[in-house]
Amino acid sequence: MPRNFLQKHKQLLKIRFRLAVCVAERNCMTLINSTILAGLLLAAVPLILHLTMKARPKRIEFPALRLLKVRRTANSRRMRLRQILLLILRTLLIITLVLVFARPSLPAANYSLRWWEWLGIASAAGLAVSSYVWLSRHDAAGTGGPAVQQQRQGRRRAFCLLGGLLAAVLLAGIPWGLRVRAELLSPASEGSEDIPIAAVFLIDNSISMKYRQENITRLDYAGQLTRQQLERFPAGSRSAILSAQSGDEVIFQSDTGSVAARLESLTTTAVPARLNRQLRLAIEAHQEDRLRTQQEAGLGGSADQYVREIYVFTDFSKSAWQLPDESQLVQLLTDKDWLNIYLVDVSVPQPVNAGLADLRLSEQSTVSGRDLVLNLTVRSTSGLPANARLEAILTDPAGRETPAAPPASVRLDGNASRVQLAVRIPPDTAWVEGTVRLASEDPLMDDNQRYFTVAVRPAPKVLLIADRTSEAIYLKNALQPDELERAGVRQCECRVIATAEAADQNFAGCDAVVLINPSRPDDILWNELRKYADAGGGVFVVAGSGRLQPAMWSTDAARSLLPATPLTVIKYLDTPGYLNLSGENGVTRVFLQDEGLRTELAAVAFDRCWAVEADPAARTLMQFTGPADRPALLERTIGRGRCLLFTSAMDNLVDGGNLWNNLPDSWGFLVLADSLLQYLTNATDKRCNYIAGEPVDLPIPEKQRFQQYLLRRPGLRQTRGQLEPAASDVLLTDAEEQGHYLLQAVDVATGFDAAFAVNFRDDETDLTKVSDDELKMLTGQRQAVIIHDPDQLQAIQRTGRLGVEVLPLLLGLLLLLFCAEHLMSNFFYDAPDSRQVPAVGGAGV
Repeated sequence: MPRNFLQKHKQLLKIRFRLAVCVAERNCMTLINSTILAGLLLAAVPLILHLTMKARPKRIEFPALRLLKVRRTANSRRMRLRQILLLILRTLLIITLVLVFARPSLPAANYSLRWWEWLGIASAAGLAVSSYVWLSRHDAAGTGGPAVQQQRQGRRRAFCLLGGLLAAVLLAGIPWGLRVRAELLSPASEGSEDIPIAAVFLIDNSISMKYRQENITRLDYAGQLTRQQLERFPAGSRSAILSAQSGDEVIFQSDTGSVAARLESLTTTAVPARLNRQLRLAIEAHQEDRLRTQQEAGLGGSADQYVREIYVFTDFSKSAWQLPDESQLVQLLTDKDWLNIYLVDVSVPQPVNAGLADLRLSEQSTVSGRDLVLNLTVRSTSGLPANARLEAILTDPAGRETPAAPPASVRLDGNASRVQLAVRIPPDTAWVEGTVRLASEDPLMDDNQRYFTVAVRPAPKVLLIADRTSEAIYLKNALQPDELERAGVRQCECRVIATAEAADQNFAGCDAVVLINPSRPDDILWNELRKYADAGGGVFVVAGSGRLQPAMWSTDAARSLLPATPLTVIKYLDTPGYLNLSGENGVTRVFLQDEGLRTELAAVAFDRCWAVEADPAARTLMQFTGPADRPALLERTIGRGRCLLFTSAMDNLVDGGNLWNNLPDSWGFLVLADSLLQYLTNATDKRCNYIAGEPVDLPIPEKQRFQQYLLRRPGLRQTRGQLEPAASDVLLTDAEEQGHYLLQAVDVATGFDAAFAVNFRDDETDLTKVSDDELKMLTGQRQAVIIHDPDQLQAIQRTGRLGVEVLPLLLGLLLLLFCAEHLMSNFFYDAPDSRQVPAVGGAGV
């Protein structure tokens, strides 16, 4: 490379560095057309004409006019003053006209008057006018001729005008100057149009940015604005694209093509990071890059090679920001006046949308023939058709869709409404994959459907043991209603035996064992149930009879199993007890999700219950209201299984449970019995539905262990995974796409497969906007510029770099000076009022 070329290149860099230092260290007025300032020389033309063309009067003695000398002297002073004022106005007119063509701009600050400054000007004007009126009335009765009155009037005008100007300076001018000076002492970064720019474009790529207007998504619109800015950047500029994708990095690039390619590859994500965090990354990247370039160029202080800017293109959805801010942006921006931040709103003024949210399933593991209840919210804005159709669809392994329930009509009235659908689980399948779809056309279609997956297991086998089999009939009918059994639907397989037969039973083939009111259970039964629970079984014990012998329930064998030991029967005399369902657990969750179910079960009145002594390892799942808040349902973990104890009756026999409560009369009893069975068989622990970004943990049974698997993702895309030997579960951390997933072991002989569904967060399509005040709290009052009209971005950006252009103010001043010059010229040549000319000795001339 030639040495001359290197020297010229170094000189060019030095010139740019000096320009950057000048811009960063000075707050001065800049001129767009500085050569026009030569026209200021024309301001001397009126002065030259005034001095050279001044008429020199000839001295002529005329005795008859000597009496007019006094009048002549006064008129001469007045005419001289008018000439000077007219000269000043014409000079200012030419200077202002030159400045208009030079187009000066002031350093970036708020030069507009605040309301209290306008109030100060109005007060000064009112004070001047009122003073003039008062002085005029005071001098009206004064003595003297017309000449004296005219002189007094002139003094009053001058006094009131000067006094009003002084008052305006004191009340408005000085406060305005101090405020602007404070802003100029801590200005935003400035630059000229040829200084390179280092910019980070932070683009919100959350789901809400897929909102379409005129067939353009908000993400595409943000990309268009980014390309426009890149085209306007001077040569040598560097830029970086930063999305809301977690793990994204800021990489400054000088190649515009690479930046454009990065922009083209940008897609929406269902797991966006909060914009607070990403904005902090952009600020820290600027800080590191600025320090590095200063060290490389040998610069110090506030000098920099680049004008530094951050553009945030977002639809201003509130869910994209973290409120309150944990990124501490205000503290980070306190000493970074060299950085301009533009928050650009790319949303539509009045968005319309309808969508689904808060999908809840009655259970995530069920049996064939049962009805799966789907609860979800349909939300909408105004401006949509009044009604829409809600569909539930099941998808078979081949991908074929079949309706799962009759379509429901929902009303779109701008509010949120809760909708419930029942889906019948088909037979002969291990998994059910389905979709709830809102048949409505709107600009944001992504939230018009929600996905769900349910595991289908064989009907559980339940063994019910009771001293009197009639006491078990109520619970048996609740678990397997006769109506469903006659219809061929078996929710579970129930078998009832007497307590005396329990010793001959093998509990290993049962999914749950229910022990109902045994009066004198022996240690053999307790020990067998203990072994069963320890191996992973579920035991449910009902203590709802006065025939129970507490001594037989307090042996060591019984204490090794039971969550609590019965002590004595408690009777509610004055006020019955009611179930308190405030705590959420595997049994009460279904009631807490449905207010109607909760109200129904909470209305059951309990007249009796057992007072118990709880085991230290037990926990209370339900309790009664009333004195002492006695436990109603307790749980204790036994090995790999669990044991539950209910301290009141679950039958309606006249000589039995009817004296204790009216629980079997309530339809909430059916739901409670089913919930207890789900909890005992670990069905409530099964999870098949996740939110995007959540870790998915799939347990692997010991007999089905494997090391390699295939994961079918939405869109039929497959990925392969590897496990450690003897791994007991599969942990997935990258399930971020909405849709259905299926994991299968590569070794088909193991027979392991697991299906699940993923939906994005409901607030990802919530179009509620964050307010300007909230954004100012996040970034500081003066650190970021909020732009709601992207068309104004270039003008606001130019103000941030070059300052505030004062062309409109100069045009207004030019017009004012022209009018004042015109009025002064007419006033200068006006003839004096003949009535004010004094008579000379009573003689005519």
